[in-house]
Amino acid sequence: MWLDRLDIRNVRNLAEVSLKLSAKFNIISGANGSGKTSLLESIYLLSCGKSFRTHRFSNIPTQDECWMGVYAKLSGKDVRSIPIGLEYRDRKNIFKADGNRLKKASELAAYLPVVVIHQESQRVFTQSPKYRRAFLDWGVFHVEQCFLSTWQNFNRSLKQRNAELSQRNQLSSIDHWNIELSKSANLIDVHRRQYLDKFVLLFNHFVNKLLVINGEIKVDYRRGWSEKEDYLDLLRASLEKDRIMGYTQRGPHRADVSFKINGTPLHEYVSRGQQKLLVCSLYIAQAALYSQIADRGSIFLMDDLTAELDAKHVANLLSVLDELDTQVFVTTPDLKLLDTGLLLESKTFHVERGVVSEVL
Repeated sequence: MWLDRLDIRNVRNLAEVSLKLSAKFNIISGANGSGKTSLLESIYLLSCGKSFRTHRFSNIPTQDECWMGVYAKLSGKDVRSIPIGLEYRDRKNIFKADGNRLKKASELAAYLPVVVIHQESQRVFTQSPKYRRAFLDWGVFHVEQCFLSTWQNFNRSLKQRNAELSQRNQLSSIDHWNIELSKSANLIDVHRRQYLDKFVLLFNHFVNKLLVINGEIKVDYRRGWSEKEDYLDLLRASLEKDRIMGYTQRGPHRADVSFKINGTPLHEYVSRGQQKLLVCSLYIAQAALYSQIADRGSIFLMDDLTAELDAKHVANLLSVLDELDTQVFVTTPDLKLLDTGLLLESKTFHVERGVVSEVL
């Protein structure tokens, strides 16, 4: 499904925006600070109930406004349209889909899977493992129906075990939580491995389309505890050390993924411009794999597509994105940097001081 209509109210400098969108390619142009990224942020908010720019919802509403809203109509081939929406009022989020109020943002994400590339996306290669876990788990969540409940069970059991560990002397039910943790941890590990086995093939495919690299990219997955150890045995054996620390030290919450070529970390092997194309390859592979497994398209957001890329690479990237079974939104400060004639179907919008208008 795709976003057919989009209505934004009071998201940063976008006070009132209503758009009829292309099912394929949407280009948003405008000067820096005009509101281009805020438009992408609005779609992301609608997808998962959080922003890729801030952790504080109170920073998002337009100045002097105490609420914000993002609403859309989802359309698809041979299916009825579905209205979805998000509102932030009185410091609370309200999620709605198909006329029903939803309890959690994860329910909204099932309606609108969104992949986003923004200025901080390179941290998936260079910074904390939490960014790589988040990348991996987005993919698994959207293609494995039971993953969310398994992950929630793991976190619930982890919280209970850590609570008992912090009480020091009261460990009466610790083995119950060891068993529960072990069940969920092993399932999470299986789902992650299965996803990565499929993902790495597509990742190499898109890297070869966008870059010239001599060698095959290898993905090293570390599950968060030794491959030689049974997790339940580990939890029991490490009880004293965990008790001293006051928390569970190993498990899928400590997993990591690294990307290497010829034994060298991928981000150290290439130039700055090539790093951006690697990030693009990574997230395009994620979107493509979702389409392949779920048999439906996602929404692909890319902020400042032309930054750090020459005209040849921009044209090649546009071509690859246009071939995806996904609805695409890209921003650029200058339309002259994009050859829109290459696209099969597109709409162009211009943003100026928070006002969005279609370029006809």
